Amino acid sequence: MNILQDAKQAFPNLEILNLTDNYKDMGLHKHIFQNNPPWRRTRASGLYAKGFRNRKLLNAAKVICDEFSAMTFSEQVEITLDNEAYQEYINGVLNKTGFWRKFPEILSYAYAMGGCALKIYADNSKPMIDYVQAEHFLPIGWTGETITECVFRTTSYKNGNYYTLMEKHGTNKKGITVIENSAYKSSIKDSLGTKCAVSEMFPSLTDYITYDNIQIPMFCYFKPCVSNNIETDSPLGLSVFANAVDTLETLDIAFDSFSREFILGKKRIIVPAQCIRTVVDPLTNSVRRYFDADDEAFIALKTEENETLKITDNTTELRIEEHVSAINALLNILCFQIGLSAGSFSFDSVQGMKTATEVISQDSKTARTIKSNKNIITEMLERLVHSLIALGTALDLIPVKEYAVTVGWQDNIIIDDNTLIDNNIKLTQAGLKSKLNAIMEVQKCDEETAQQELDRISKEQSVTGIDIDDFLNGGENNDKTGDDAAQSKSE
Repeated sequence: MNILQDAKQAFPNLEILNLTDNYKDMGLHKHIFQNNPPWRRTRASGLYAKGFRNRKLLNAAKVICDEFSAMTFSEQVEITLDNEAYQEYINGVLNKTGFWRKFPEILSYAYAMGGCALKIYADNSKPMIDYVQAEHFLPIGWTGETITECVFRTTSYKNGNYYTLMEKHGTNKKGITVIENSAYKSSIKDSLGTKCAVSEMFPSLTDYITYDNIQIPMFCYFKPCVSNNIETDSPLGLSVFANAVDTLETLDIAFDSFSREFILGKKRIIVPAQCIRTVVDPLTNSVRRYFDADDEAFIALKTEENETLKITDNTTELRIEEHVSAINALLNILCFQIGLSAGSFSFDSVQGMKTATEVISQDSKTARTIKSNKNIITEMLERLVHSLIALGTALDLIPVKEYAVTVGWQDNIIIDDNTLIDNNIKLTQAGLKSKLNAIMEVQKCDEETAQQELDRISKEQSVTGIDIDDFLNGGENNDKTGDDAAQSKSE
């Protein structure tokens, strides 16, 4: 389904920018992300294997998008409001709509297809959030980089038919937010079909929805920090691997060759003709030749030369190192193309966990890419909060008050225990951190427990070697010292 055609059919008077190339490439990138690229099929070779076969695919595109999502967002992000009632309201909506679970997933799709949108709406007078992929979102009005009007497409299956809801979000002459709905029904999955009543798809939904007290869009859009070199005038984003498709194809070719190395390099032997037996197929009466590997001896073989009786090993050596080196070289090229530092992805070894400081110092290119995308996500989350509060006040769920929202990011790069311990040791030795705070951070305990542990350590360190010897010897030294002291006093 093409959202450009669907939008023109649903809203004939709507002026739509020609974004055909954008959505065409979006479809290509979606297939690559789904591990179904155009180069999946390749010609098969061999005497009895003519035709085509499926390549073994590395699917680096999905790995890239999942890593981008993990690096740029986690539950450690804090959305803080200076109004307690508003804070409780926002926390409740985000938790109820599964925001912390669904947003990282939609972010992965966004990095693959060039964007995503969050649609805010009311269901039974309760605020809800819909997570929309880029192919179901069409911008129709924008100011600078901010999209102010759009069309959403929602498809569902009901009573043996496919229903499609087309929603046009915009504003009237007074600047009030207006949503126009149009529904369609079809027996074919990828066809818009014929128009039907909106209530047939959603009984509680009307053709027009007007929010008199809302003057901001009921949606927010995110696009990756990648310049759109396909449609330079488009407000839509671009996939993070849009300019690395050739590298992804070459990676899959190299990985397929690596996989087939184990098939083509399997054990092969050359046997004398006298060792080959024949058998007649009872179904086809055809004669089949075979070598019985279970035979331990061959009897009554006639030959004039002993050399012809030898079985020769003709196995080829596996080219493991060559393939691994080639794939790693391609991965480094891929990292260069998508804005990551060389070595961010490795085929032959597991990358160790790094602290934020290490990423900034060693992988400065990766750190800049992560920071750029986080800045865009921050703006999106702020717009999300503003839209939710506007909807909450329109539904009389919260009072109208002034507020300020802050989106704070913590270190969402995993730090392993060894690195954490080493950092605290260096800081305490340099006098830049107290031992109490170091214990609290390493052992993840409160101040009281940390103080008890510190006191216990101090007592253990105050014990000398003589004290330990006395304890092991049953206190003989102490008794002897006491007797000597008593004798000296009597004298």
